[in-house]
Amino acid sequence: MLGTAFLLLNGLLILLLLWTTRTRKKNEPPLDKGFIPWLGHALEFGKDAAKFLARMKDKHGDIFTVRVAGLYVTVLLDPNSFHNVLNDETNCFDFTRIRGQVIKRIFNLQLPFDNPTSERKWMEEHFQGLSLERLNSSMSAHLTSVMLNSPECFSSSEWREDGLFGLCYSLLFRAGYLTLFERKDNVAAVYKEFRRFDDLLTKLARSSLKREEKNVVTTSQERLWTLLSLRCLNKESEPNSWQQSYTEFLQNQGVEADMQKKAQLLQLWTTQ
Repeated sequence: MLGTAFLLLNGLLILLLLWTTRTRKKNEPPLDKGFIPWLGHALEFGKDAAKFLARMKDKHGDIFTVRVAGLYVTVLLDPNSFHNVLNDETNCFDFTRIRGQVIKRIFNLQLPFDNPTSERKWMEEHFQGLSLERLNSSMSAHLTSVMLNSPECFSSSEWREDGLFGLCYSLLFRAGYLTLFERKDNVAAVYKEFRRFDDLLTKLARSSLKREEKNVVTTSQERLWTLLSLRCLNKESEPNSWQQSYTEFLQNQGVEADMQKKAQLLQLWTTQ
């Protein structure tokens, strides 16, 4: 009896492996299944995703497919190819469902993405052409100002040490925030909370936060929602600013006021 059950179990496992095993087809990217059946590269990817992707890039180039816990994931690392791939009329990519899941998990936000055409039209209106030129000019001016004026207001006789990444992160974030949200009085507070939130974003996306880390993320999110809300924005900003236009766009899409407030954090993170 036990022998029969054992043979049945082995048979089922073999069928499962055959059913979940995939071979590379003609014109498909390189396929790397790893050495562990079904799991593939799941352990290495979970341990250090950046290091794993760098190793795969060295091995296969900018586009490849890997097996991760039974799933086959195609990775595209060349940013210059994103537009051509995503807008290729011959493909069947549909990111609506997975995009909604990720946004809900990371930003505690639910948005109706049933009209991507209108969303793209709104983005083109505010982030392309003349609007982009104005943003570039404003960004350049703010970056110069941030670099020449220490936000901590140190005197010229004092020095401060920082890592290269921290320095670049701080300068670019502050200049970007001033460019997009046009508010100087809370840039330090927004930067502090955003950095705390962003440092844990990868774990948040993987649902691997510890209890104390969850508390940090929740606190930072709530503070950022308040700091970025429209009633906290600079009253002297232009009436046709992208923030107000975005709020009107969300209202027309039937998004509730609470979600409109949370969506500002999504926009900040996306632009950064």
